[in-house]
Amino acid sequence: MSDLSAISQAFGEAVARVSRSVVAVHSGRCETASGVAFSREHVVTAAHALERETELEVTLGDERVPATLVGVDAGSDLAVLRVERELTPLPHADLAALRPGELALAVSRGGRGLKARLGIVSRVGPGFRVGPGLDAERYVESDIAPAPGLAASALIDANGALIGLNATGIVRGALVALPSAVVARAVDAIVRHGHVRRAKLGVVVERVELPRAVAERRGHRRGLIVLGVAAGGPAELGGVLLGDVILAVGGQAVARADELASVLDEGKIGVELGVDILRAGAEQTLSVKPEAR
Repeated sequence: MSDLSAISQAFGEAVARVSRSVVAVHSGRCETASGVAFSREHVVTAAHALERETELEVTLGDERVPATLVGVDAGSDLAVLRVERELTPLPHADLAALRPGELALAVSRGGRGLKARLGIVSRVGPGFRVGPGLDAERYVESDIAPAPGLAASALIDANGALIGLNATGIVRGALVALPSAVVARAVDAIVRHGHVRRAKLGVVVERVELPRAVAERRGHRRGLIVLGVAAGGPAELGGVLLGDVILAVGGQAVARADELASVLDEGKIGVELGVDILRAGAEQTLSVKPEAR
């Protein structure tokens, strides 16, 4: 057998190994979506692909079985379904050892069955923000072109281990894999609470330029001016006023609304945080206890 034939056969075997773990999700008249068995009873799919929340079904191999929606996380576009069958979750790849140039396969399942696309890992980098309060430690992008049906499909390595779930909406024109560890955290939160819990201060903010002296002292040029404060919310109880400029929360500088959302993850719920503000030209620190969003 030639080396090329051996490689071809190895990839065919890898796809065969994951075939029981990559499912089709049926939710109405819309096109069938892909999903991945992430535990022995839960399937993860793309939230936007669900046309309805009831009468869901998944295709496992040649069998079509009912499924129940556990919950969704709009920030990461993930939905978790419970299936009354024992599923076969995939082993997770070692992302710390993953390098650009390695071969990868996107495996999806639609109305016509299993489909595989071959590509390479085009970029591996440090963490990125998946959604408010949900960060990924690794950034993994493949050169496989985004296409209908690829959202929430499995990106696997040559051994059939799960690199992550493909997402089509994070970077325009690119297929980014949500690392399996991030998906696991989202699944755990959705199973426990029905959604990914996040903290909130109860403010409406807008980015604003800081005075030069403050910017030089703080090391960043912008802050977040408070345009609204929720009555009875954590910010109001902590003394935040309209017109205050938030400089940092819990010791982390915030210059954009998404940075504030990233700081306010589930671990900050009910925890006293120092909120550095600029009020009438003077800096001060307030104590605020965020609540669940």
